[in-house]
Order: sequence, then structure tokens, then C-alpha cells
Amino acid sequence: MNDQARPSRSENRTVSQHRVPDDAAAQRASKDTAALLKVLQLDADLRRIETERELVYYLANETRSVLGFRQAFVLRKRRGWSLEAVSSVTSFDRNAPINRQIRQFVSNLSKRPDAGTVQRLRLDADDRLDVLCQHMFLNAVWMPFKTRQGRVFAGLLVLHEKDWSEGAVPLLERVAEAGAHAWWALKGQALTRRRWLPSRIAMPIVLLFLLAAGFWQAPLTVLAPVEVSGRQSAAVSVPMEGVVDSVEVTPNQRVTAGTVLVRLEDTELRNALAIAERKVTVAGARLAQLQNASFSDRTAARELKVAEAELALARAERALAQERLARTEIVADMDGIAVFDDAQALSGRPVSVGDKLMEVVSPDSLEFTIRLPVIDNIALDEGNKVRIFLDGDPLSPIEATLSQTSYRAVSQPDGSFAYTLTARMQDDAELQQVRIGAYGTAQLYGEHHSIHYIVFRRPLSWLRQTFGV
Repeated sequence: MNDQARPSRSENRTVSQHRVPDDAAAQRASKDTAALLKVLQLDADLRRIETERELVYYLANETRSVLGFRQAFVLRKRRGWSLEAVSSVTSFDRNAPINRQIRQFVSNLSKRPDAGTVQRLRLDADDRLDVLCQHMFLNAVWMPFKTRQGRVFAGLLVLHEKDWSEGAVPLLERVAEAGAHAWWALKGQALTRRRWLPSRIAMPIVLLFLLAAGFWQAPLTVLAPVEVSGRQSAAVSVPMEGVVDSVEVTPNQRVTAGTVLVRLEDTELRNALAIAERKVTVAGARLAQLQNASFSDRTAARELKVAEAELALARAERALAQERLARTEIVADMDGIAVFDDAQALSGRPVSVGDKLMEVVSPDSLEFTIRLPVIDNIALDEGNKVRIFLDGDPLSPIEATLSQTSYRAVSQPDGSFAYTLTARMQDDAELQQVRIGAYGTAQLYGEHHSIHYIVFRRPLSWLRQTFGV
């Protein structure tokens, strides 16, 4: 019974032969599953990266778990190949011998027809790269990163002491595609932007162009604030001391000659006129009385001349009172527009003789009053070109000519000093839509100078004033 149940040796050998291949297949399947999970994790990590610098560091270090390399170099192609990252270090010297020869190695590799595919290489293939020939990891794989148009813009060079197998190529291609896609998602079209000339050629050309352009002649220009004013104007000033009772016009209102603009307080003047009228009446009555009595009374005849003088004096005082009362109404001397700020600000204000209340400006003939700061003073002559940019319409400059210059700067309301200049147009018909009192910026054209002088005028002036050189 026991002999019949026990298997024979040949049967045991057959069972063990079937079990070994099954175990090897399971191990290979487990390894393939682990590699697939690592690739999926790599894709997920690349999608979460937010900056280019973080992506470069990740490709140089974190891909080790998938590829199993010893050392890796990330390179980017701009005008030439530049080294962006080295595995296991946060900073590196780009001019180190090995880093310079790595760039040279990749540069030579990119000139080959198959530079856009994953390649297995050896660093000692080129005897001129002596440092790479002595490197401890000679087996290399070049993994190019390509745009959607197929242009190589970067790459990953990984090293190992063992030879890379042919079966690892699909995995290497998958990692290269994932890295290129992540890089494209971060930078986009910037990866395909090309520079027409390298910097070593472009910079001298630019410098030569700037040097040659500096000898071109151009007019020296400055900017200054400008105000639209009238060529014909009359200042409305106070003829006597008093208090402003009322303003009879509104700002920018059209007025005619004789229109009452401002009324001063006249209570005292009206009382003075009334008293003067009474003095004239009294003096006239006394004169009439003396004239009637002078025929019989010699004393009355002697006082007749005094009474006549007193009547003349009373009439003069009445005329003076009437004249002073008439001055309480300030009228316009010409047709135009009343230019002032606020009527409420003038009402109730005590004034003295000569105080300016407003200005009457003729709207038919306009000009531009320019306040040129002292620091921007340049040589200007009458007839020079002026361009006016009004704040209300800056896109439509007004062409004018300088009609009057100033040789002395005057104080401005803000405490600064400026020269007062005047510019006019040949045809005032073009200023129909321009409002008196409008502000803007004037561009004044001076003499022609070289571009070098125009650019360095202000810095040179500062140096001369500061250091006296």
C-alpha cells in the first residue's frame, strides 16, 4: 500500500521542472508591475510640478528610481547647449572640466542625424574629451526632449558603469516623452522661440548701431506745462477798498463791454451821497438867502462870496460821493469771456485797490502760455516749433510757433521758478474747439544736436553741478 501511494523519483523531477518556470514568470511579472507603477508615479509627479526650475531638479534626481542611473545631467538648448542641473548636487560649477566636456559631448551628439532619438553611447568614444574618457561611468544614454514639431530643445544624459540593455530603450523613451510634455506644459511656445543671432555676434552689432546712431542730428526737445489763454485780455481789478457784495457773472460766461461783473458793498457810500446831497441843499438855501439880503444889508453882501464857495464845495463833495458810489459796480471794458475760478469764493471777500478779481479774455484770438521750468531751460528763439498736447484731447497735437520768450524766471504758485513763454498759431480757425483755460503739455523744439548729447545732457549737467567736473 505504501509503495503504491508514494510517487516515483521521475514524477518528482517532472513537478519541480514545471514549478521553476512558473516562479520565474511570476517574478518577471512582479518586476514589470513595479516598473509600470514607477512610470505611472513619475507621470503623476511631473504633472504636479509648477516651475521650470523644479522640473529640472526633478529630472536630474527623482528619475533615478525609474531608470536606475548613477549620474545624470540635464541640458537645455538655447543659443547653444547649457548645463541646467547635475544629479545629487544643488549647485555646480559650469566651467568645471567635466561639465564643459559634457556640454561639448552633447553638442557633438546633436549634430548627428539620429540626435532626436534615444541613443546608447560611451563617453570614451571621443579621445579629445580626456576628462570624460577617465570618468568612472562610461556607459551613457542620451534622452532628447522634443517639441510637438520634433525640434530638440533639451535632453537628459544618464550614466552607469554597466552597459544599458536593449530592453531598457522603451522605458527610456517613455521617460523622455513624459519629461518633454511636462516642460512644454510649463513653457509652451517659448521653447520654440529662436534667436536670430548669438549674443557674441548680436551684442557687437547693437553696440556699433548705438554708437553710429549717436552721431545723428536731432532737435533738442523739452516738455513744459501749458495753458490756453487769450491774446487780447483785460484784467478786472478793484478800483477802491471795500468788500465784495456779489458777483454778477459765472465763470467762462460771455460778457459785453459795460456788463456789470462785480458789485462792492455800497451802504456807507450811499449814506455819504445822501449827506452830500443835503449839504448841497443847505448851501444853496444859504446862498439864496444872502443874495436876497445883500441889496439892503452890507454884511450879507460881504458873506455872499463865502456862501458861493461853500455851495461849490458841497457840490464837489456830492460829485465825489457819486463817483465813489459808481465805482462799486465793476464793469467789463471789452467783449469776451469772464475767466475766474469761483464766484462764491469772491463773495464777501475784503479787497484792496489793485486786487485782481478776474480776467476778460477775447475768445476770437487765442494763444498758449508756457511755463518752462528752470531745470529744463534750453536755447529757444522766436519762431521755433512747438507742439501742444491738451489734456482733453492728447491724440490731436496742435502745431504752433514760439512768439515770445523770457529771459528771467518768475516764481510760480508752487514755489518753483519758471520762464513764461508764449506760442501762437498762424490760423486761429483751427482753435474753434479749444476752450480758454485748458491745460496740457507743450513740447518745445530747440537747436539740433547729436543723439549722444541729447541722451547724456541731463546726467552731464548733474555731474557738473554736483562734482564740478
